[in-house]
Amino acid sequence: MVFCSCVAAVFGQRPAHAQDTLQEIHWLKADVPPIGIGSGPLAGKGLHGGILDILFGASLDPDMVKGHANMARLFALMKTGNYCVPGLIRTAEREEVVYFSERPSAVLESSHLVYSPDNRKLREAIDDKVSLAQLLDAGFVVGIGAGISYGEETDRIIQRYSNSDSVVRHPTPNFLAPMLSMIEMKRVDFSLAPPWALTWFLVNQKNGLGGDSAPMIVTHPFREASEKINYHVVCTKNGWGKNAVAMIDEVLARDDIRQALARNAQTWLSATKVQEKVVK
Repeated sequence: MVFCSCVAAVFGQRPAHAQDTLQEIHWLKADVPPIGIGSGPLAGKGLHGGILDILFGASLDPDMVKGHANMARLFALMKTGNYCVPGLIRTAEREEVVYFSERPSAVLESSHLVYSPDNRKLREAIDDKVSLAQLLDAGFVVGIGAGISYGEETDRIIQRYSNSDSVVRHPTPNFLAPMLSMIEMKRVDFSLAPPWALTWFLVNQKNGLGGDSAPMIVTHPFREASEKINYHVVCTKNGWGKNAVAMIDEVLARDDIRQALARNAQTWLSATKVQEKVVK
């Protein structure tokens, strides 16, 4: 199996049972570009693909990696067997069903407000201390992707307003393009998106993968968004998963691995870097 040589390269000499555990991992990747890219010319080259290549020293056997756009389906699968995911945001709700690595597999910028410069009323309400909660209190409408976590504090605010007219959910996990369309049509005042998602959108437009030309947008940080979002490796919540996460944590502690993961994350903050390193 391709896994054997990859595991040996990164995890070094370990007891047979430890290597057996790692060789048994079937990886699930959230098909939410650019975290996980499940189709098209850049399939497998997203942030999750970079994490796995770094952890194991080479690309894995495709049979050991599957992408799932539906997060509920992903967590349902994790309850049925020995699975791991290269990176998910840590929340109390998720900790009830999976084990999280203590160390992050990616550290990414958190979400910004995304809106049209034509929305004068919204522009006048935005300053350096802008608050998502205050904007929703004032009657502005946010568009979000269903099943997307924007960080715990932001998720709590969205949940608080979820039954009001202030929150519009789009069913697709590839949420940015539909949300920009809704902004352009004035169905919502603004959306939320991290810089790396905007990079993905711009890269697709530049390479003719995204259809029509992108609308004009402005981005701005907001008060409740955390400065950084940590993604962690997660594994099935059983004895096997606990052992797998512990061994992965040992690898995540290595300086060379942390540096490589940081470079992987930084690539997705710049459309230029993605063009240089990802798009071939």
